[in-house]
Amino acid sequence: MKVSVEIITGTFIDTEVRENATVKELKEKIATDVKLSVKRLILVVGGEDERRMVMEDEDEMTLRDLGVIEDSHMYLFFKHPDLVHKEERSQGGGGGGDDASMEEISSDAENRGETEEEEKTKIDGEEEGKAMKSTEEDSRDAEVEEGEKEKNGEEEKDAAAECEKEEAKEGEEVEV
Repeated sequence: MKVSVEIITGTFIDTEVRENATVKELKEKIATDVKLSVKRLILVVGGEDERRMVMEDEDEMTLRDLGVIEDSHMYLFFKHPDLVHKEERSQGGGGGGDDASMEEISSDAENRGETEEEEKTKIDGEEEGKAMKSTEEDSRDAEVEEGEKEKNGEEEKDAAAECEKEEAKEGEEVEV
């Protein structure tokens, strides 16, 4: 059965699924296309008058049971990664969690070629770089400010010297 899934970004995924495919099977197929974890996907099904979000506990339902037929149009939204992480922690912190979801996360890291430690090091390094850049900018700002003060002080001295010269000239002219 062919279904059309419109992503919130406005792009479409046209895909083929079995007649008795479950919501989870469709999400798994879509997840590979959009390169996201199945846990982040939110499907909205139904016609214009009765659209509804498919809840996670309905993942084992068949698409047919939800009213999805040939050439049905669905919408796909994404959960924020932080929200997924919080949900996983509240469900037991990974020890009693879904092994498949942990495999997805691990395979995502492997696909990027980074381990969690490398990812953390990279993030820490970026934050350290930002802090150093900020310190360098502050230092440059202070140098520029000091330079402007010195320049202004020299200009004031030059202006005072110029005034003294003019006063001296005027004094000479009066004496003559």
